[in-house]
Amino acid sequence: MDRYKANLPCVGIPSFVRAPICEDLDQVDAEIAFLGIPYDAGIGFRPGCRFGPRDIRNYSVRYSAWGAMKSAGYWDINKDRRCLADVRIVDCGDVDIVYYDQPKNFANMTDAVRRLLRQDCLPVIAGGDHSVTFPSVCAFKNFSPLGIVHFDAHLDWIDEVEGVRFANGSPLRRAAELPFVGIMSHLGIRCIRSREDDYRAAIERGNLLFTRDQIRRLGTQEILDQIPSMKYIYVTIDVDALDPSIAPGTGSPTVDGLLYHELRELLQGVAQKGKVVGFDFVEVNPQIDVAGQTSLLATTAILEFLGAIFDQRR
Repeated sequence: MDRYKANLPCVGIPSFVRAPICEDLDQVDAEIAFLGIPYDAGIGFRPGCRFGPRDIRNYSVRYSAWGAMKSAGYWDINKDRRCLADVRIVDCGDVDIVYYDQPKNFANMTDAVRRLLRQDCLPVIAGGDHSVTFPSVCAFKNFSPLGIVHFDAHLDWIDEVEGVRFANGSPLRRAAELPFVGIMSHLGIRCIRSREDDYRAAIERGNLLFTRDQIRRLGTQEILDQIPSMKYIYVTIDVDALDPSIAPGTGSPTVDGLLYHELRELLQGVAQKGKVVGFDFVEVNPQIDVAGQTSLLATTAILEFLGAIFDQRR
């Protein structure tokens, strides 16, 4: 008898969308590998997003497209077609985190993502705070030039705070220092805590910056028209890019964020700009969420972005 034939969300092990579990990163046989990074030692305000990967898994069973290990994908009612129908996905568990050892933790993160890339799969990384993006990007050195598309309320271009250079306000600046990283685009930026020097430094490097106000005034298509094509693309999505009214579970909420349909349209457009080779979704904090609203949104965004990526590939 098939286990969990009814596929109800309240039964079974809550792997991501109830995908098969494969914690041996050298034996992954799938196109997509979901990897949690439960780390929030880079937080300077409200901690708790170390529990983000687990909560995203818990709410993802609402969309158990791969229930009972059947690769059925999902039907996109907006596009009148089935997405991810023949795409295999596995849940690879979490990166092991060591107490208060940032260099060791970052090395573990880079190693885990690198091992997944060797299996020729697409890493889908769930944070954790935004500092996990830098060690994740370090694993993509064979994908040159690597374009980065960044969704956030904050620019994350801080060089250092009292000597600390690897916190959640610095990952894009650190990534820009990697020799294989090319063009960067930042979307949804709006926080009044933004530093003028950081803004000037990012623009001087040649980064493209689209504020939340520009996206509203110009529309998503005109913004996408300004983003160049790239050979390889890594996308990093900080949930605080979205308005806190629809994504309250984050440590640094900022008013007047993107709405979900804007994020979806932008992600679908980015998928057409080149080959997306990996992405992360970070800063989901279930300890201050409201009825799982943010974790459920994160799951939806991940699945719809995957649908766009594999539509483009095929």
